Amino acid sequence: MYLSEADVQRIFTVISGCFQKATVFVEIMNPMIVKRFKEKSIDASNAKFTWGVKNGTAFAELVPDFYFAEEHSLTEGMAAFVPVYKLLDKLPAVRNISNKIIVLKKGV
Repeated sequence: MYLSEADVQRIFTVISGCFQKATVFVEIMNPMIVKRFKEKSIDASNAKFTWGVKNGTAFAELVPDFYFAEEHSLTEGMAAFVPVYKLLDKLPAVRNISNKIIVLKKGV
């Protein structure tokens, strides 16, 4: 099972309706990666990714009550565990297509 873009928008509508202030962390995947790679971390669930967004700003446009606060690439986080990722994170092409954790806020 996977979440469609409309499902994600409905989830954020529920969050927005329940909380005056909220901070939400979301993992996003670049559309180019969604089309070409299978995410191994979800193999056992039989889930699949069917859409993606390029960055946190693009995601925030989908959820109007929230604003984009910050984003961190997977390569940035992995650098703490595998030193070569420090070098990869400096390459714009790698950084731009890497999965990201974005932070969205509402009323904060």
